[in-house]
Amino acid sequence: MTSVGDPSRIEKDGFNFVSSSPEETKTLAGHLSRYSFPGLVVLISGLLGAGKTEFVRGFVSSMTRDEVKSPSFTLINEYKGNIPIAHVDLYRIERNASMEISLEEYIREGFIVLVEWPENWDGEEPQESWKIELAMPEDFLQSAGRKNTRLVKATCEGGVACQRLERFISGFRSAWGEVER
Repeated sequence: MTSVGDPSRIEKDGFNFVSSSPEETKTLAGHLSRYSFPGLVVLISGLLGAGKTEFVRGFVSSMTRDEVKSPSFTLINEYKGNIPIAHVDLYRIERNASMEISLEEYIREGFIVLVEWPENWDGEEPQESWKIELAMPEDFLQSAGRKNTRLVKATCEGGVACQRLERFISGFRSAWGEVER
């Protein structure tokens, strides 16, 4: 474990958290959402069942009163709040398929854009983003003895995104202890 330092290190190394339940994943996302800003893209990756939609539920529910539903069949759900949110699920989109959905337009309009299955997004790399990876490593799960345990890795791209993630990590560390790097 190391102390939090230069935001450029976050981009390169990332931070790792351990979530032992869907509720902890939602709580973590809710806390992280407080550091979000208009135009931020949050790219959420992981296998089926890793907790991507639970992460989104925690993030969105901390910023709006709207009920969060998975947009697997609608592709995009919008949520109104102080900062509007677009929740995009690209699971059913094939990589490089032409999409009539312009995620860049949501970014320009000042939405926070939450993207599940970002590997299927064929758009430009966002300038300001957080990359959240939810992993279920089998060896880790067996040693932890919990099937709901997830490793959550957060990295960033862009000056503002990295500064905000740095602030979150500093606050998280102050409140909950050290953070693995």
